[in-house]
Amino acid sequence: MKKLIIKVIGVLLLILFIVYLFNSPRLKFDVLENPNKDTKKTTNESQFEGHQSDSDNQLPQRGIATWIGDDIGQLTERFGQAKRSYPYKDGYKNYIFKREDQYYIVTTKSKKIKSVYATGEKASVSPFKISESATHIFENLSINPEPTIRVDDDKYDIELSDIDMKTQMLVKFGDIYAQIYIDQQTNQIVAIRYLDSEALVEFKPYQMVNASNDKEVKSDFDDLPYEQNPNQLMTLYEVTNQMRHLRGVPPLKVNNDVANIAGYNLYEATGTDSVEFTEGALTQQLEQNQVPFQSASQNVGYDFNEVPTLIINWLNSDIHRSRMLNTKYDEMGGVVNDGYYTVIFLEEE
Repeated sequence: MKKLIIKVIGVLLLILFIVYLFNSPRLKFDVLENPNKDTKKTTNESQFEGHQSDSDNQLPQRGIATWIGDDIGQLTERFGQAKRSYPYKDGYKNYIFKREDQYYIVTTKSKKIKSVYATGEKASVSPFKISESATHIFENLSINPEPTIRVDDDKYDIELSDIDMKTQMLVKFGDIYAQIYIDQQTNQIVAIRYLDSEALVEFKPYQMVNASNDKEVKSDFDDLPYEQNPNQLMTLYEVTNQMRHLRGVPPLKVNNDVANIAGYNLYEATGTDSVEFTEGALTQQLEQNQVPFQSASQNVGYDFNEVPTLIINWLNSDIHRSRMLNTKYDEMGGVVNDGYYTVIFLEEE
């Protein structure tokens, strides 16, 4: 009798599971929100006690660190014209430079270089190297996880979280800073960005408070130049393929039909109080627009000010990484709008 009851219970549980499987909502694509928009203290200081220091590291004498403060004209004389350029908010402008195994995002203000993001095996990022182990950073450099920076008459307190220290460490070199982007899964450096203090405050890649008035520094997506979002999307495509190249994965082709669907998908997902990106909605939209595909997936990010910070967060999120670096996908299409970054990944039929 006891065995019969157990069998009946087992059958009932199986039936309930099947009913749930066929009637439950489709898979949801998680929206990765910027983890540093919350100013709550998250750094375990004891973990980095041996490495905290306010002393400066020696300024590199070669590589992209030496570009900071130069006129953009000096760079184009050496490098040639940028592949493209576009206005960024608050008077900043981005220039994209590409060479074999080198990719640079150069950000200027009043024609002066304020920031340089670099990736690619041959990128000149002294004293670092792309794809080298990040282990030696703690051994050779002075690092302060809670630096205070000054811009004009304002003072800003920055706090690097435990995750920041492992994935986008901030190191001071003289009067400029370096962000070291690390793939936590492999512990390899995948990109470097040098920037001055003004650009650091503008990009807001970390938790940041204006110490002069104790107010949180928040992102602002209003009044952006109309050219910014479509160009940020192109940059998102390019840096995605740069990360795939570093992992030995073939690049994705850009599908403009999929990009159009991404725009409609974003509009539908954010059109209600409950923001949801679902597999069912994406599949339906692809089929309605007669886009042939074998499988599809999607990455969504929100409240990031620029592409490099978004990409390093996707790379170090298991689910977003698995989509971005997946070898089965052949194409991508996306949209950047209202603080959202979305990329649809497609496996061709």
